[in-house]
Amino acid sequence: MYLFDQKRNGQEVRDPRYNYAIASFLANELQLDEPIMRFYINQPAVIIGKHQNAFAEVNLNYLEEQQIDLVRRSSGGGSVYHDQGTLIYGFIGKNDHASYQDFSRFTQPIVRALQHLGVKEAQFGGRNDLLIHGKKFSGTSMLVNDSKVIVGGTLLLDADYKTLEQVLTPNKKKLAAKGVKSVQSRVTALRPYLAKEHRDITIEAFRKLLIKELFAVDQLEEVKVYSFSDEQWRRIDEIVQKQFGNWEWNFGRSRQLEYRRDERFSFGTVEFQLTINQGKIQNCKIYGDFFAPGNLTDIEKALLGVSLKQKDLLDIFNQFDLRKYFGDVTAAELVAVILS
Repeated sequence: MYLFDQKRNGQEVRDPRYNYAIASFLANELQLDEPIMRFYINQPAVIIGKHQNAFAEVNLNYLEEQQIDLVRRSSGGGSVYHDQGTLIYGFIGKNDHASYQDFSRFTQPIVRALQHLGVKEAQFGGRNDLLIHGKKFSGTSMLVNDSKVIVGGTLLLDADYKTLEQVLTPNKKKLAAKGVKSVQSRVTALRPYLAKEHRDITIEAFRKLLIKELFAVDQLEEVKVYSFSDEQWRRIDEIVQKQFGNWEWNFGRSRQLEYRRDERFSFGTVEFQLTINQGKIQNCKIYGDFFAPGNLTDIEKALLGVSLKQKDLLDIFNQFDLRKYFGDVTAAELVAVILS
């Protein structure tokens, strides 16, 4: 079995768009004589399932403020938050037609490795989770095609509960969306359960220990490594541009969403009632109790067909003298209401 080399030009790849492009390439395009395993860390990102509505799953304003990426993966399931306290693993091997939905076959080696590191309470539970005292520290997904089985999972070494709650808690004010919703689960981090000698390790050191356990080696140099060529990295660039780094893939595939957003300003309340389809405004009505003389139909028409991107919305509102239509308000403040 190979261990995938996560480095490009000597630098570890932590961009989630690239990491999902790598996963796609390994699963769909690369042919190997042996299975391959990878362990990687993403910079802060929300990962949503293939069939989910991005606008119904996350707090877009918070993502913008904190510069957190959103990436839609190619497989189903719910939304998760990754940061530098999350170790992600993936396994790609030949389909032996005996693996479908047999999660324990792939998770038990992880459980045994964690138990050797002191996490005696770790166990496989539910349909595809790893648990400690009933709390989830790892979720697993599986995809099987004619030739390969692809398994992926996360290991939560440290949990940023505050950010987790913020990013995966969109404003539910009068919101109705079509699409698969995430199910919130009780989660726990692994660090408190590690043996004392491992409890202060970095996530990079945790990864090394886990790899040595899984590959049954004393030194990492004993593990057989697979590295991409320059040509393969160029193919990864193409996949990022076409899919995982593309706004249309990450946001534009969202199904119809209808919601109301309102905010109280010094001059009165402004309310937006919007229908969003494929990431663009399909219908728009603006209401309020303010006294500005402008005809709001002008702005409503201008917003039709506009993508729900901060920059695109700002471009529209900046075309108007907003005092004439609303009162003392800026384009940025109105966009913040829509994306709240």
